[in-house]
Amino acid sequence: MRKSLPVWSIPFILALAGIAAVIGNLSFDVLLVVGIETIIISAYLVFLGRRAPSNPQPSSNLLSLLPGHLLVLIILALLDVPGLLPWLWTLIPIATLAYDATARSTSISPRTRMSISMILYVILWADLFFLLERAVVLHRQLPGNREIMIAAAFGLAGALFLSMGIYRHWIAAKE
Repeated sequence: MRKSLPVWSIPFILALAGIAAVIGNLSFDVLLVVGIETIIISAYLVFLGRRAPSNPQPSSNLLSLLPGHLLVLIILALLDVPGLLPWLWTLIPIATLAYDATARSTSISPRTRMSISMILYVILWADLFFLLERAVVLHRQLPGNREIMIAAAFGLAGALFLSMGIYRHWIAAKE
């Protein structure tokens, strides 16, 4: 298992959040929530960096994907009218942090830990696939039939990705 996102990456995370704030069409409320989430995750990374490696470890290292998730926020921020999509994005850092904290918890039984981790994994990735699909459709301004084809393609890819992730969690829980 790879280590979590290193502490030295915090300035990069803050820079990506700042870029989304400066160049995007995000409301003040969304920016406030994104800023608070970024600070909380940065503090969590410092906490993990100062702590001895724990057992158990997460089945997937989702914290290391946070810079990519911030790039999705930048994509959403560049839409002419992002609507509620940035609010849906704010679920991603929360789910990522909850996933990592739950997977590292020793006070939860292994079966419960696996169940909660799988649920958070599905929420996180389903949200990301939905946001990417909406960003493509809204940016390209696709008509009805093409929008349905793009939605079906993202839905199929997302379903395959999620089923493989659930299977991987299930196998890891048996070990």
